[in-house]
Amino acid sequence: MSHTQEELTARLQENTTHSKKEKLVIINKEIPFEEESRGLDPRVKEFLTNEADPHGRRPLEIDDLEITRKRVELNNKDLSSGIRSEALEIPMEDHEVSLNIYNRTTEKKPVLVYLHGGGFFERDMDVMENICKFLAQEAHAVVVGVEYRLAPEYPYQDGLNDCLGTVRYIYENPEKFNVDVDQIGLVGDSVGGNLALGVHQLSLEEKWNICYIGMLCPLVDLSDISRNTWNINHYDMSKDAELIRQELVTMKDSLSFIQALYLTNLEDMFLPLVSPLLRADKTNLPPTTIVTAEFDFLRIQGEEFSAQLLEAEVPVRHFKYKGMDHAFVRKLGYYPQSADAIKEVSRHFLEVLQK
Repeated sequence: MSHTQEELTARLQENTTHSKKEKLVIINKEIPFEEESRGLDPRVKEFLTNEADPHGRRPLEIDDLEITRKRVELNNKDLSSGIRSEALEIPMEDHEVSLNIYNRTTEKKPVLVYLHGGGFFERDMDVMENICKFLAQEAHAVVVGVEYRLAPEYPYQDGLNDCLGTVRYIYENPEKFNVDVDQIGLVGDSVGGNLALGVHQLSLEEKWNICYIGMLCPLVDLSDISRNTWNINHYDMSKDAELIRQELVTMKDSLSFIQALYLTNLEDMFLPLVSPLLRADKTNLPPTTIVTAEFDFLRIQGEEFSAQLLEAEVPVRHFKYKGMDHAFVRKLGYYPQSADAIKEVSRHFLEVLQK
């Protein structure tokens, strides 16, 4: 029996299980209508087997940079109901930053600043537009997507400064966005989660307050620290082992490529602004949602980060999506887990605002 996206998403909302990793409680989202199965979600398996570029599923090298940037991968759909988008250029000290604004209306709303992934080197806002629209709708917020400067032309900390500067611009010009600057949250996918944590750390010295952070399959450690605890035996390889191993090893080996592009000094990988997992004091972080994928290399460090937040008594909600790979949130409208993850981030954000 085939199911519609609506039925699959509803099933994810209705069925969750819980597991514990030491003190961390993980909310598990099983494969809808196949809750007892193992291995890859059938939609992920079909994509990796039949649609994914086999040449792209290997560790990245410097010669891949322009090829990857030119690749158009709009494998998602607009699930929002008429959410309006606008473009805006804002001034920085010696350049401008392009913003994409979603859901700005005459009604003043909270604001979520969205920081896209793409390894610090890809321009991903086109890919993430439909995700931002759906997030704006579900969170009843204005979402501002940031086109930060990219490595290697602009290495650490240029892109991070653009993200921080965007929050500063919103705070100083709320009338342009019609937002409540007492309700600023950050959401990021992959390296966007890394940038969100960096923006929060730098915001501690600013006038505004970040009230919430949502991270989707985040990269929280660019050093080798968490890789010392990583082991392929942490993953259930009883089914689809070859495809899963290829995904895990490709991501693991590509982190060296990302290090080389993003950092002019490799010693910077140990800085908390680069590897937030190493941030000593996490007690000042706001309520946080962390979404992980079962077959993502970054899952282990995401779980470690959540455990650190728990230890620091930061309210953290940690989800693991069974059968999913790293970039599943990009497949909105094809993978029901993408819509569900955005709904969970939005729900937590709204609960934080109500408190």
